[in-house]
Amino acid sequence: MTDLYPAKILDKKHLAEAQVLLAIDVPREVWSGHIYHSQYVSLVLPDMEPWHGTIACRPGYESLEIHVKDVGERSARISALEPGDELQVTTPMGDGFPILGHRSVNVILGAAGVAICAMRPLIQEIMLARGDWRRVMLFYGERTADRFSYIDERQDWKEMNIEIFLTASQPSLGTSWMGQSGYVQDYLLELWPDVGDTVAFVAGKDDMVTDFTHALYRLGMPPNSIMLNI
Repeated sequence: MTDLYPAKILDKKHLAEAQVLLAIDVPREVWSGHIYHSQYVSLVLPDMEPWHGTIACRPGYESLEIHVKDVGERSARISALEPGDELQVTTPMGDGFPILGHRSVNVILGAAGVAICAMRPLIQEIMLARGDWRRVMLFYGERTADRFSYIDERQDWKEMNIEIFLTASQPSLGTSWMGQSGYVQDYLLELWPDVGDTVAFVAGKDDMVTDFTHALYRLGMPPNSIMLNI
């Protein structure tokens, strides 16, 4: 475990079913180490093993935003925190996604479930200088419609000409869904976009990442144009 630093919850926003976005006040030692998009930190509470969360905002802020989905004991404790609650945090870790090293190209973003938080920093960066990138396509999958997050922000994304393709893999289990059904990799292959001069960023569970990557191969993308947040 790397060094731990004191932190405090600044704000809490409900995103979707069992999902929240926590804004966390952190010391300079932590926020100054946030230099790559979609790095992660470990959050620590008393009598609990560290919980690892991807930073859901682009670098450049003196606080961190963490997207938490309540799926287990540790994530339940983290997601239950309220503004003013204290915790400990590590400095940011991981190589993240090198979005700034890939300008003037088309971009495909692929995410399923809570991994959408790894795409949000890339989208924020692209929106700051939209003309630096060409076509941007986001493929985002959830099991059911009530689990899609960043509903309000997605309208801003669309207004910045970021194409959003949503698909629910098991829509019959949740609220009514009139959109695409299935998995993100199948939606990608159904649309079959031109992948010339394109880079892709992919995040999610192992099976999803493998399947989406193979779909990109079928489209003709070379391995060195596909970035994984691992």
